[in-house]
Parts: sequence; C-alpha cells; structure tokens
Amino acid sequence: MQEIGINGSSSHARGDGTLRGLSAVFIDERRVFIDNGAVHGKSQLERSLQFVKNQGELKQPRRVWVVWVTIKRFAQTGQGFHGAMPFSLWIDESGKMGYKSLAEQVNQMDRAIQGRVNLEGMSPEERNELKEYLKSDNNKHLWENATREFREAFGD
Repeated sequence: MQEIGINGSSSHARGDGTLRGLSAVFIDERRVFIDNGAVHGKSQLERSLQFVKNQGELKQPRRVWVVWVTIKRFAQTGQGFHGAMPFSLWIDESGKMGYKSLAEQVNQMDRAIQGRVNLEGMSPEERNELKEYLKSDNNKHLWENATREFREAFGD
C-alpha cells in the first residue's frame, strides 16, 4: 500500500512541480487504498481492464471512486491536506472491461491541485471511509493541518 505523498514530492511530479503532493485514493467497496499509478492511467485496477467508450457497454458495472487528494505546505502550520476531488471508475469484472471519463479525471485532478474540495456524488458512508483513512495515524498531522474547507467537506 502506498502512502500519501507526505514529503511534498512524488515520482510523478512534472518539472514545474504541478503534480507534487498529489495522490490517488481509491474507494473500492469497503477497501480504501492509494495507487498513484492512476496519475498516468496505470493503477493496478486500470491495467487489468480494456476500456470502452460508452458506460452502457458494461454488463455488470460497479463504481470505484478515485479521489485526487493533494497536500500543501502552509507557512503557519506545515503540510496539510489541501484539495480533494473524486471521479468515477466503472468496472465490469466479468468482462474485464472498464469505463471512465478522461475529461472528468483530468478536470478533477486539476481542481484538486488548485485546492478545491467537493465530494458530491459520494455517499455519506463513502465520505466517512475516506475521512477515516485520511485521519489515520500515518496522516494525522496532515488532517490536523488541513484547510478548514477541506475538513468541513467531511463534516468536521
């Protein structure tokens, strides 16, 4: 399992640092995990799928949320969570097929990098699972140093 990029750097950072501090947090049924291969469309889930152009082509789709989470170094408090924007990845395991909107994926990534937080579409249970994951011992200081807007989006 990968951890949130707490050092503010990442192997997928571009020369301008735009992707620094960006992580992809997956919520797959009751499992929450990070797979930063998603930044390049190569998460473990995505590698095993053939993607279709229309979600209607999937016979038994299930939704997996991918939440772009960013951290930022704040002058007063140090590093903390800054942005969180989800997008849907639809998987049909029986057909080994998947669907996602590349435009949505990229736009949500950009919004998270800008520090936006909007968890619309996610159920209260999914939000809570994400919240508990982000508040875990490894990330406790990032949660405590998060922006007010970030914590409020999770009901804190």
